Amino acid sequence: MKNISFTSLLLAGLVLAGNAFAQMGPSLFEEIDTDHNGAISMKEAKVRMDLSKEFKMIDSNNDGSLSVDEYTAYENKDRMSPEEVEVPEPGAAPMPSH
Repeated sequence: MKNISFTSLLLAGLVLAGNAFAQMGPSLFEEIDTDHNGAISMKEAKVRMDLSKEFKMIDSNNDGSLSVDEYTAYENKDRMSPEEVEVPEPGAAPMPSH
């Protein structure tokens, strides 16, 4: 059996988790996009206070609607990307908890 490093397993888990979230994003998008035109209007965004409050900031191309990409970028804005995750070297001392 080949050795699989902890880092490889961790990165694989992050990729799977990211894929699961990406799959979840559009379905939530589709629920908000009640007219099913592929965009969230300001009127449709009112079902979520955060979307309606930050609509102009989320609408990065200023076309008056939120695309799937704009919506997904907003939903993922506070998530760490894999390159931001600090992974200790195998055999390294435990990382202190904050």
